[in-house]
Amino acid sequence: MFNDKTYNQKMDKTIEVFTKELSSLRTGRANASMLDLVKVDVYGQAMPINQVASITTPEARMINIQVWDANNVPLIDAAIKKSDLGLNPQIDGQLIRLPVPDLSEERRGEIKKVINQWVKNVKFQLEIYVEKQTMI
Repeated sequence: MFNDKTYNQKMDKTIEVFTKELSSLRTGRANASMLDLVKVDVYGQAMPINQVASITTPEARMINIQVWDANNVPLIDAAIKKSDLGLNPQIDGQLIRLPVPDLSEERRGEIKKVINQWVKNVKFQLEIYVEKQTMI
């Protein structure tokens, strides 16, 4: 039997994840949500940066990360460098500065490819939900 409520919840969740992924892309402006998908291995588990530090954007092209525990600074630095954001952290004690460079043509091409891949994944997931519901 077709369950409209479950079907809508799954589709809404898929679109919500896609929206979160889009907000994490590095465009030309600094945005604290760019770091939402970056996980840091601290205290025995992978945690988002915003759970181990305060994130602010004092300028249009700068993100400041005020780390609460000095021992986590190198871990956060390594996690940012490993991410696909292409940012180079500058460490000043417990403060990590992330200058956000202008977008180059090469980076714009990379962003287009990433977005196209995400769109394909979302379409595929939505098609699976539709197929499952039509089989029932």
